[in-house]
Amino acid sequence: MRLVDLDKRNVTKAEIQKTDEYKELCRSNGQDHVLTACILVLRGDFAEFSDAITQAKLQMGVAHTAERELVDSPARMQWVPSGPVREIGIATNNSFVNLISGERDVNLRDGSAAMNCWEAVIVAAILNRDIVNSDTLKCVYEKNPSGFTSTLVQSLKMRAHTYNRGGLLSRPVMGDVVMFSNLNHVVLANGKHTAGPTPPDRPDRAAGTQVISFWPAPKESHFGPGSVATVDVFTVEGLCMWMEDKGMPGEVTFGCPNWGALK
Repeated sequence: MRLVDLDKRNVTKAEIQKTDEYKELCRSNGQDHVLTACILVLRGDFAEFSDAITQAKLQMGVAHTAERELVDSPARMQWVPSGPVREIGIATNNSFVNLISGERDVNLRDGSAAMNCWEAVIVAAILNRDIVNSDTLKCVYEKNPSGFTSTLVQSLKMRAHTYNRGGLLSRPVMGDVVMFSNLNHVVLANGKHTAGPTPPDRPDRAAGTQVISFWPAPKESHFGPGSVATVDVFTVEGLCMWMEDKGMPGEVTFGCPNWGALK
């Protein structure tokens, strides 16, 4: 059986693992990387398996680093909305800009750093050494400091897919970037899923598709710029539950991050 013969609407991991392409690629690559690469090909992100394998290794590596360096050893920072910190009343420079410019040390664990959700995702790629030259990031910031985050999204975004928990190809794989109503919130998928009932009024314990997230929500009901939060693992469903309760419903999309755009 070949990958092209599979029904994309109902495809399963077991069916992918039976294909000729999967078996051939596993001869020289890890099974997890191959499975992810096959999913990327099936959902139309890549035409060539070699490119899909490269992307799978890259984004899965970033997600592993995010869990190890930001979740397991918790990053504890001040949350700020998108945009330069000085424009929203926080009496400090944007720690992400300091990090990429090398102006001073940035401590990610003592609550002194200030960062937004999207910048925290990029920090994972920096820690994974996929962004080793900050010149591109600095150039993006200097050209448009007030729209820094939205500019980064346009630089990194590849093909976007609409989230639907029901199908294999309509939910993110490990290392995908997940966006809630564009820039309302941006997180990184860890490729895991939980099942079971969600406790009433506990979006922080909701079952579903897991993501690595830097935001006081859904643990905190009320917060503002400067609130201290940790990078943690929640679910798409839990975040949506919290946002809907606050009157912030919107589309959830996901896709491969183009980390190469910022090398």
